Amino acid sequence: MRFVINEIILWLKNKKVRTIPFHENKVNIITGESGTGKSVIIDIIDYCFFASKSKIPDEKINDNINWYGLKFEINDKQYVIARGALNQNRKVSSLYYFSPNAVVPEEPFQNIAESELKPVIETEFSIDSNVIIPYSGKKLKAGSKISLRYFFLFNTQSGDTIDHSEVFFDKLNDEKYYEALHRIFDLAIGIDTVKNIIVKEKIDTLEKDILRLERQKNAISNERNAFDSELRTIVRKAKEYDLISLEHNNLNDDLANLQNVLENVHTINTSDNMKELEKLQKKKNELKHKIRNYNKFKNEYNGFKKLELDTYESLKPIEHLKEHYGQLIEHPILSELLEILEVEMNKIKKELSNKKPFDINLDDDLKKLQVELEKVQRDIDKIPLNKSSFNTEINKFIFIGEIKSKLNLYKHGDQEVFREEELEKKKEELDQLKSELENEIVDRALVIRLLEELIQRYLDKSSDALGIYQDYQPVFDYKNKVLQLKKPGALVPSVVGSSSNHMFMHLCFMLGLHELIIKQDVPYVPSFLVLDQPSRPYYGEDEKKKNTKKWSQIPQDDRTKITIAFTVLNDFITHVNEVYGRTFQMIVFEHIPETIWKTANLKNVVLVDEEFRDGNALIPDELL
Repeated sequence: MRFVINEIILWLKNKKVRTIPFHENKVNIITGESGTGKSVIIDIIDYCFFASKSKIPDEKINDNINWYGLKFEINDKQYVIARGALNQNRKVSSLYYFSPNAVVPEEPFQNIAESELKPVIETEFSIDSNVIIPYSGKKLKAGSKISLRYFFLFNTQSGDTIDHSEVFFDKLNDEKYYEALHRIFDLAIGIDTVKNIIVKEKIDTLEKDILRLERQKNAISNERNAFDSELRTIVRKAKEYDLISLEHNNLNDDLANLQNVLENVHTINTSDNMKELEKLQKKKNELKHKIRNYNKFKNEYNGFKKLELDTYESLKPIEHLKEHYGQLIEHPILSELLEILEVEMNKIKKELSNKKPFDINLDDDLKKLQVELEKVQRDIDKIPLNKSSFNTEINKFIFIGEIKSKLNLYKHGDQEVFREEELEKKKEELDQLKSELENEIVDRALVIRLLEELIQRYLDKSSDALGIYQDYQPVFDYKNKVLQLKKPGALVPSVVGSSSNHMFMHLCFMLGLHELIIKQDVPYVPSFLVLDQPSRPYYGEDEKKKNTKKWSQIPQDDRTKITIAFTVLNDFITHVNEVYGRTFQMIVFEHIPETIWKTANLKNVVLVDEEFRDGNALIPDELL
């Protein structure tokens, strides 16, 4: 993808504007002292392209800026994007200005939402709904659209990364970007394509469908086998009960005979003893029911008699009062009350004397019923049946009920028929898609080998700076996405020492990676690279970000290595232009003087702006 940053534009709060221009097909150098804001340019580029958080410092930078902006070319279009500064709580701004005609305003204003701007840029990155995350992680969900920001992982080497011994990409301390790198890498270097992703997604869906159908088929088959086994057991027991013929018929014939048994169950004969037993059991139950009712009535009648007796006893004190009336205080009302109570007591006596005690007959009836019950039980005990034959006769009719239930299930079970043709159709479709994928897919091992060959080219160009490792071969650890060096003939990679060697490994890796991307004609990765001080191993910086060495103090050997590094960068631009007919842009932040590339006659290396020193900086003193 052709991508060129033409300008970085900063709109200050004092209404002044800072513009830094960059050139296509050049290694654009911003050099100068530490603490002048050079490295912040990486953060500004990242911020303008929809960052959700930013490391842009408040001091001197964000405190003085209203809008950050980029003027850039992407493919055949030129755009301007500006974004409002971080607020006081360091939250990113939702304010965007966008010009599809690259118009740089005197002061930006919000004219588009992020949700509207993203699709415009995604289109230029060839990202649509088909460019998706292939598999899930803790932060990323399979099937979600890939963010264009993930492809910027291939475009920067920050100061924390450029000479790291184990990390070769920025932002890998962010779990989301770590997961993204491993999920987009094949797409970014041409191992995979969107077409293949779509085919793989269809294959994955078909494989899940086929697995589901095969499980369904096995379940139905197992259920049917189990059910057939149950039916055969029922047929065998039916023959034991002599319900159907003992002849060896097929299962369907035996089931038809069982159905006939159910339809004519009323004609099944039982033994005479069973009939007599059933008659006696019925009589026994009736007698027991009568005895329970008699006993219940007897208990209730006894309760009634006790209640009457208690009432009579309560009136006995009236007789005593009558006999000893002379000892009481004589009063007409009291005399009248005693007369009334005496009359009532005499009435109760008369009622009690007139009632006939029918409980004598009740007891006789109970005795007769008990005698009759004992006789019936003796008759039951006389029936000449042993225990096993009795249980068999009962179980026969229970079993007939089971037959009815099972045959009903058998009839309804026929409704679940597995659709074999659907399974076969999906298998054929899967085979066809796999065949298509096999014809389209690129062997990963071959692409990685090509990457290693391309890296080798840049290692060879850097050999004089690699010391004892100058003849070593690159080994790309695909799993961990790191570059290693292996001694010729060795089985395993070596442990490389020195930050200088690590820096050259990073440069050679990124150049080889971008040449592979160009060679594979991958549309997703922008054709530019930002490097933060390749000379870092030779200068070094203290805690206050001040140079510990001046250029004159750098040993000649280290100066030579720096020159080699920039020569490799310079020649990469020429190589891409001439061999592939493509453009490329580099932006490099440095401390080195301009004499380095001028003395080496590096025509593709140019100084951007003036050196950042003596008041010149990302925001020069004169603009504050």
